[in-house]
Amino acid sequence: MLDEILLLTNGPGELSTWVPPVLTRLRQRVPGARIELFLIRDQFAAGTEQTKAEALQLDALSGRSALFRRLLERKTGRRGLVLLLGGAPRDAVLLGRATGYPAFSYTFDARAHHPGLRAVLVDSERTRAAMQARGVNPARIEVVGNLVVDALHEAPAVAAPAADVLLLAGSRPFAARYLLGFLLAAAEQMAKARPDLRFAWVRSRLLPEAVVAEALEGGLAKELGGVGARWVGDRLQTAGGLEVLVLDEPQRYAAMRRAQLAITIPGTNTLELALAGLPSLVLLPLHKPEMLPLEGLWHWLLSGPGLRSLKQRFVWRLAARLPHLALPNLWLNERVFPELRGVFSPAEVASAGLELLEPQRARDVRARLKRLDAQPGADKLVEYVLARC
Repeated sequence: MLDEILLLTNGPGELSTWVPPVLTRLRQRVPGARIELFLIRDQFAAGTEQTKAEALQLDALSGRSALFRRLLERKTGRRGLVLLLGGAPRDAVLLGRATGYPAFSYTFDARAHHPGLRAVLVDSERTRAAMQARGVNPARIEVVGNLVVDALHEAPAVAAPAADVLLLAGSRPFAARYLLGFLLAAAEQMAKARPDLRFAWVRSRLLPEAVVAEALEGGLAKELGGVGARWVGDRLQTAGGLEVLVLDEPQRYAAMRRAQLAITIPGTNTLELALAGLPSLVLLPLHKPEMLPLEGLWHWLLSGPGLRSLKQRFVWRLAARLPHLALPNLWLNERVFPELRGVFSPAEVASAGLELLEPQRARDVRARLKRLDAQPGADKLVEYVLARC
């Protein structure tokens, strides 16, 4: 029987979709184990993940400083395991070496491997093949399934008012400040052509009230053609008079199953939308490219004073080289969800959204999404790691 389980995660997507189904099963299978989550926030984090993680059934919730202290402690002789659910594999390996526990990781990314891991657990044969192509020992790769499927299936049944078009401005403050007003302006344009449409903003619980207030003022969004809005009861009313429902985050899965279209940005949410079968328009606005976080060392190298124009050029070149933005597009290697990247207007977003609402186009997208064929993974993942400790 294990004495301790140490989990590590980083961003809002992993915290919402990967951690809960795994944690639930670990509690069921190893009820006496102490479970600690190290929340190692990086440049992609919203900054408010701590509050969300506090609602989980954990014995301890820690950050980077506590992780460093644990790395310096002596081994206790207890039995345990380390499991990375988002973040840098080296953190799991270092923690495993410090504690003497075997270290595992779960990933969608074929690049996310470290030779110090006991095994890397992946979502699909596609990821396994890509990882093997990068030289990883096949014996150290195990296909367990897709944890986002578990999250979708196990989400509490929370009722949501009906909406035709969902607006997802993300959970990161830097994006929401600009994007919410931009999406509201696109919704106004769509409503002019289709007055019958009902719109809803899916509000992330990771967004602080101050950020929401700033976003609704519309000051930053107006630079991109966006609009402000005000609260009218529990709804928003845009500057142009459009009423927009506001859905709490737990309502998002119910809303996805009833909606006709989502307008969103890249991230785990594109996979949630795909698995829910909802046609979606994915946006990467590059009006302010210097605001975007970058992966790895590039983020820190290009964040110094006087490097704004250099980062802008770097982001533009990087965006041009990316074949796809949305996870389902990457996995299927085709543009199932239409994508807009670069500098574009709310009117262009509205036009692309209205096109995706056309019945034949929507049917085609839904049919192509079925090829994802993702399977649940939490049961197999937990069974695998417990059997090897």
